Amino acid sequence: MGGVNTALGGDISSISGNPAGLGFYGQSDVSVSLNYLNNINKASFYGNSISQNQGKFGFENAGIVINYPTNNNPDYGWQNFNIGLGIDQHNNFTDNLKYSGINNQNSIVNSFTEIMNGNKEFADDFWNSYLVDQADGKPYFPTVLEADEKNQQMDMITTGYKYNTNISFGANYGNKFYIGAKFGFTSFKYDSKSTFLEKGWTKTAGEILAENPQSDFGKPNNSAYEYTDISYDLQDFNDLTLKGTGVNFGLGMIFKPTWDWNIGVNITTPTWTEVQEVSDVETWVDYYKDENSTTSLHEGYGSKNYGQTFDYAIISPWKTSVGLTKFFGRGLLSADLEYVNYSSIKYREMILDSDPTLESQLTNEIQESFKGAFNFKIGGEFLFTDRLAARAGFHLIGSPYKGDSQSDYIASLGLGYVLTKSLYVDLTGMPV
Repeated sequence: MGGVNTALGGDISSISGNPAGLGFYGQSDVSVSLNYLNNINKASFYGNSISQNQGKFGFENAGIVINYPTNNNPDYGWQNFNIGLGIDQHNNFTDNLKYSGINNQNSIVNSFTEIMNGNKEFADDFWNSYLVDQADGKPYFPTVLEADEKNQQMDMITTGYKYNTNISFGANYGNKFYIGAKFGFTSFKYDSKSTFLEKGWTKTAGEILAENPQSDFGKPNNSAYEYTDISYDLQDFNDLTLKGTGVNFGLGMIFKPTWDWNIGVNITTPTWTEVQEVSDVETWVDYYKDENSTTSLHEGYGSKNYGQTFDYAIISPWKTSVGLTKFFGRGLLSADLEYVNYSSIKYREMILDSDPTLESQLTNEIQESFKGAFNFKIGGEFLFTDRLAARAGFHLIGSPYKGDSQSDYIASLGLGYVLTKSLYVDLTGMPV
């Protein structure tokens, strides 16, 4: 139903949504959900189109609610105290993007020379690849044939997850007023492995001398001369791993003025998430007599590993939502309005000798780039019979970026069927 839950109760989503909804439970409950994720990637690279389709079943969420009735008069007093434990998978990062084609316009070495012109450490390192040269006082330039046909391929594989675990408490007072609290724990891991491959030819000695008359590549007695007019295979590796854990706290309330109306409020504190970021960045080059050779002509080049490790914390914004639900004879309609001030995100270094200037700079950049945004959810349910129900939902997501008014949305359709008094099944579909 579009994720609406601020003014709804008696649903397993109350564990992670508005915990006050747990107060509607009159009995204990257990729920397990699975999903099917179908990723379709389409890429076009220099006229070569590639389409990939990857489908996978996975875990969505699981929850349990334990009901503790008080046996008080149903018109007043505390009716129950319920406890809920839930695990939700918010993200599945599994994906594979691959594209390839023939590039006769430029080389990845062009981008490397730009880095070399501003980074002496990398310049001194990549100079040993024999794929670049420099005339006195001038910028570095590639010694590969930029305008020649080069076979290029990118392969990026991502894996990982993000799970939210919540321990929630809800209570019902007089079947009119429902309150709840939750403790949330977040854990995530993201792995990205990117490999860029380029196969091409280096320039002749004469072509290099035209750009640098004093070049060592033009001297037959110099080792650089042996790297002219040969085939090369370049592989650029860029791997990134992010992992972290976070905690937050939430309070919720639902008021039921009449049997057919619910009014809800839910507030979630910022999530303090500690993150470790590890990267590995390397470049390898092999040299061959021609593109059909399999035996290396010279010893291969391997760059330094320019990966780094960072430990830091991200403090997310407060989340505040209000909701309204209207019940009908054979169904309901519910809506939520949520506000998130993304400009209040904060960055903190998790090291002893942290740099307050860097922290302040990054926080200011966040404030300059992000803004507050409203998210709107609406969903409904219609009972065809006492056992079969249809559901639909719509979630409008406001842009968090300043200067961007483009919103995103998620729509969903579903069916629910009651098998027995204690067993039910639901089916939901949505585009991604």
